[in-house]
This record gives sequence, structure tokens and C-alpha cells, in this order.
Amino acid sequence: MNRVLTAMKLDFFTAKSSLKLVAILLLIGVVIGALAHGPIYTMIFTMIFAVTSCGSIFPTHERSHSDKLYGILPVKKSEMIAGRYLYALIIGAVCTAISGILGLALARIMNVSLDSFTFWATLMLAFIYFSFAVGVSYPIYLKFSFAKAYLFTMLPMYLIAVLILFLSKQTSFISDFGRLMQFFTNNQILIPVLGILIGLVLLAMSALIANLLYKRKEI
Repeated sequence: MNRVLTAMKLDFFTAKSSLKLVAILLLIGVVIGALAHGPIYTMIFTMIFAVTSCGSIFPTHERSHSDKLYGILPVKKSEMIAGRYLYALIIGAVCTAISGILGLALARIMNVSLDSFTFWATLMLAFIYFSFAVGVSYPIYLKFSFAKAYLFTMLPMYLIAVLILFLSKQTSFISDFGRLMQFFTNNQILIPVLGILIGLVLLAMSALIANLLYKRKEI
């Protein structure tokens, strides 16, 4: 566990300079929410920017040839992967908290109604998107490098758009979706529980795939 934490800290210090960009991106998210007069936009864009922040670790490592450093450190490839995903999870958790705080603050400042269901549903869907986007992109970056796989950064959005389009064509989708929303409206405590669980499962599955790919990669 100590070596996993060491790998995570190495990622943090490697990407520390690029994390300063997050403050600028958060400001952009606040401006978007203010202009759209909707705090949920700020919440969503905060998590989209969090994905960008997590992905920035790869070009930073590639520029500094950190793979060679990992090769001489007493850190296994599996521990490096665990540290990389722990780093992403911490960034995701922090940005989720910031997203919620900004959403509530903007709602109060702009005097916009933000009911508890909308707040939790938006926050958890944003976290699930973050986990899905990181889960798709990380194995691709590890396999092909960031420079070669950069075009795939929008792949999660395309996949979600295709899935929504497919579901919307199903005749029973609207009624089933309505019943689902009613269920969660009546059981709002399940929203954060389910959102966190789905997010962690997506990251865990991605970590397993990334570990299999990275074990076969020559450093």
C-alpha cells in the first residue's frame, strides 16, 4: 500500500503545475453557469474539466520520460496503475465536492431554484460521467500514449450520445425512465449511494483492463 501511495504522490507532483489550470477552468465553468443562469451547467462543466485535468498527467509523464523512472524505482507496474487510478479518484472526489459547492453557491447568488433531487442527480451523473470518461481514456493512453490517442478523448461523449439516441428510439424508454425518476424522487438517499457505487465500479473495471495492458508494455 505504501508503494501505491508513493506512485500516487509521484503522479501528483508530476502534474502539480498542470493542476493550476483547474482554477482557470473552474472559473470558466462558473461563468458558463452564470451566463446560462443555471448552476447545473457549472456542476457539469466542473466534472468535464476534471477529466481534462486527470488526462494531463499522461503528456506530462511522456515529456519527462517518467516511464524510465518507474523502471528503476521499486514500484511494480500494478502498483503504478493503482496509484494512477487513486490519483484520478482523489481528483474526481475533490472536483465533485467543488462542483456541489459551486452549484449551491450560484443557486443562492442568482436566486435560482435548485431542488435536492436535481442537485443530487446532476452531481452523481457528473461523477459517473467523470468515472466513465477516465475509465475509457486511461487504458487507451497507457496502450498508445497520449500523443497518439488524443483524438479518443471525446470518445466517452460520443458513446454516451449514441447510447441516449439508441434508448430514445425504444418505445418503452420514456415510460420506464419516468418510473425510474419517480422512484429516485421518492428515495433520494439512494442517488449518491448508487452514483458513487457506479463510479467506483467503472474505475475498478478500467483499472483491471489498464493493468493487463500495461503489464505487456515495454518500458
